[in-house]
Order: sequence, then C-alpha cells, then structure tokens
Amino acid sequence: MELERKVYDSWAFSENEREKAKINSEIYDELCAKYKILKVGRDAWKNNEPFSTPTDEELANNDIVYARRACYGRGEYRIYKAPNELSLDELALICDGGNLCFGYAKYKATRTSIEVLED
Repeated sequence: MELERKVYDSWAFSENEREKAKINSEIYDELCAKYKILKVGRDAWKNNEPFSTPTDEELANNDIVYARRACYGRGEYRIYKAPNELSLDELALICDGGNLCFGYAKYKATRTSIEVLED
C-alpha cells in the first residue's frame, strides 16, 4: 500500500514509520528548494530567555524566518515571517528540520508560535 503524500507528524513507532520519515524528508527538501529559510541566532536555553530577533535585512531577504528556544522535551519556535500558503504542518516540519517524529502541539500552534515535541 502506497502512503499518501503529506506531512506526517508523530510517526515514530507507527506502522510504515520509515516511509513516513522518507516522505517528510522529501517534502522538507522541496520546501527548502522553494523558499529561502533562515533560523536566526542561537537557540535560547532557558524558558525565560528571549528568542533571537531577526534584523530588518534578514526579514527582507528571506521567505521564512524563525527562532528556537530549547525546553525540556520540546523546542519552542517563534515564526517571524512565513508565506500564508504554508500549512501549520509544513511550518512545524521546517522548524524540526524535516523530522516531526514525535509531532507538535497542534492545540497550541499558531502562525507565529509552534511547539515541537522532542526526545
């Protein structure tokens, strides 16, 4: 059975997990080829540490701009710029570098903030 071509979140330890990982990786590569993507600054390491902020030049010269803050068991992402045609699944996939094996907190996700679950 051929799997549907879509972003799979929380695919780890599921049926056809390798195929789902491959599809995610392919979609991520396509998004990286289509859009100029920038992760700004270094990862913030404390819950109260502010996210890195992009410069006006970084915002002007990139299609997607985001920052990351490391937290226990998850990464918090601030989306500063992204095309409206991208779905939340695609934004989460970009933030997690093409993986999403443990998924993301869909109930909290917005166009400006995504929380990706990590091991």
